[in-house]
Amino acid sequence: MIKLVLPAVLRMWEDEDDKMVVTQLCTELRLIMKDVGPATTIEYADSISKHLLEIFEKKAPCQTIDFEDDEDMPDEDEMAELDSLLICAAADCVAEFASAFGDAFEPIMDTFLPHIAGYAKPSVAVSERAMAVGCLAEIAKNMGPGITKYAEALFPIFMSALQDKHAEVQSNAAYGVGAFIETATIDASPYFGDVLKALFPLIQMTDNTNNARDNAAGCVARLILENADAVPLSDVLPAWIGALPIRGDHLEDLPVYDAVCYLLKNKRSEVEACLPALMAVLKQAMSDPDTLFTEESRQYLGSL
Repeated sequence: MIKLVLPAVLRMWEDEDDKMVVTQLCTELRLIMKDVGPATTIEYADSISKHLLEIFEKKAPCQTIDFEDDEDMPDEDEMAELDSLLICAAADCVAEFASAFGDAFEPIMDTFLPHIAGYAKPSVAVSERAMAVGCLAEIAKNMGPGITKYAEALFPIFMSALQDKHAEVQSNAAYGVGAFIETATIDASPYFGDVLKALFPLIQMTDNTNNARDNAAGCVARLILENADAVPLSDVLPAWIGALPIRGDHLEDLPVYDAVCYLLKNKRSEVEACLPALMAVLKQAMSDPDTLFTEESRQYLGSL
């Protein structure tokens, strides 16, 4: 079925000049890759990459259409929204490529990284900055250990985005840093101090705009799991526990409660002063049906 459908889709994509149609093509392709995996795209990877690259370069037919009649041209706000939807759909597609191909994604990453990174610059619109940082964060998560090669390119992007003035960019950056540290095979502990300093304002947010506080809490958890000795726990734990439980992005529950279990199992002395607050968080989290736990963490916490 795939061999019948995909060639037809790609032929349609070749000359399609409607942004909404191309956006939908990207969305459907991402869903196909998610459901079927690399078998879907390995034969068509070059062609799909070509079309996606054209979108990032703003050279796709739907982005270069010349309206013959000014009355047919959408207004500026509508054009900007359509452009944003298109580029975000293309970015989601690239991130799904990374999930499907894993380490084999490297040649595709080499092609796309400079273009996606260009959208992460402070001079670019907020929605596109958030898209770029979010896309790179998903690639860091999905690509596996192969992401290590790109440390020098990605880490500065994430760290810069953590200083952004907009919560959606900061949120994606917090997730990206955590995902990179979790998946890469290098020792990132020398950078933990800078990461924690950048995360601290997000951890202390009174709301959870764009899940920024949740993603920051998840990032701290990943630092603890990676190398707890490189985290100043006495200083970090009160603020971290104060940001819990996770309220919006429950995927961040998984590293958070794995980190809690690690601290409790290893009887870290720094936890003692925070134990009442931590137990109150656990009671609240375990009574919430939306909270996620790994099976090991669920069993351990249930035995306390």
